[in-house]
Amino acid sequence: MMRWLLLLLAGLALQANAQGGFYKWVDEKGVVHYSDKPPPGKAGGKMQVKPPPSPDKTQAAPRSRSWEEQLQDANERRFQEEKKQKETQQKAQEAEQKCLRARSALDSLKQERPLYRVDQQGERVFMEDEERRRLTDSWQQQADSNCR
Repeated sequence: MMRWLLLLLAGLALQANAQGGFYKWVDEKGVVHYSDKPPPGKAGGKMQVKPPPSPDKTQAAPRSRSWEEQLQDANERRFQEEKKQKETQQKAQEAEQKCLRARSALDSLKQERPLYRVDQQGERVFMEDEERRRLTDSWQQQADSNCR
């Protein structure tokens, strides 16, 4: 529809240009007029109308996207958003688990009772104070980075 209107206007412009062109003038009240005839008894400026560029036959007009394509794009965006939300939730859950593990280890390390681990022979090896401080610092760093 719009294409036909443009073609009609272009045809009228070409016809008017071939017959003498368009004229523009301002009346006593300050109203601007356009016409294909010069104003009666007044000086009006003749306008040069350039014809619209001819459409290039090799270049196809941009095709509007169908509703199926728009729906597919919307679904893809929604899928990506949901995926991002799931990843964010999963990272938050992992951080929460790391936080709980670090706090539990810190609670055990801060108690005044002796701590030990079992070696390969099945014997208890008690933790020295230096090793306890080192482990406490390590677990505290993990707690600081994962607990919010």
